[in-house]
Amino acid sequence: MDLNNAEIAVTTQHLIDIKDYRDYWLHLSDYSDMGEFLSACSDLFPGEKEPEYRYPKWENIPDTLISREWLCPNFFEIRDALERLEEEETEFFISWSRSYGYDITTDDPHMMVSHYHDLYGDTVTETEEDADTGEDALIYTGVSSYYCDMLTFRYEIFDDNYD
Repeated sequence: MDLNNAEIAVTTQHLIDIKDYRDYWLHLSDYSDMGEFLSACSDLFPGEKEPEYRYPKWENIPDTLISREWLCPNFFEIRDALERLEEEETEFFISWSRSYGYDITTDDPHMMVSHYHDLYGDTVTETEEDADTGEDALIYTGVSSYYCDMLTFRYEIFDDNYD
């Protein structure tokens, strides 16, 4: 999920009611906040005084942040906060936030990402299966005193079958 590549089709309820269906695709990376986005939407439909925007189609936006009648008011803050994560970390972060009772649509996304970084660090650690050890290498097989202090890797906690 890369919110920087998010696209959305915008129309109005009035156009749907009169069966003059047309929509305009907007790249959300072109806008910095909700006010700027809504201003661009109002420029698309100058004949309507108080348009009710509808979003019939979208791409690269999770369903928790959008519906046909609603775009999350914090969308741009969430997008900016998720930029601090690596692309492969985003899904782990979403799973983590759901499992610990956070609601990304209402909670402060910057605080959530900071808390996530405090707990798990900055990168996803993958195990290296083909460790290149020569015959002369010493391999310690005993139990380390730090064994219980290590946090479980994110990919071990939040795998595909976590729910």
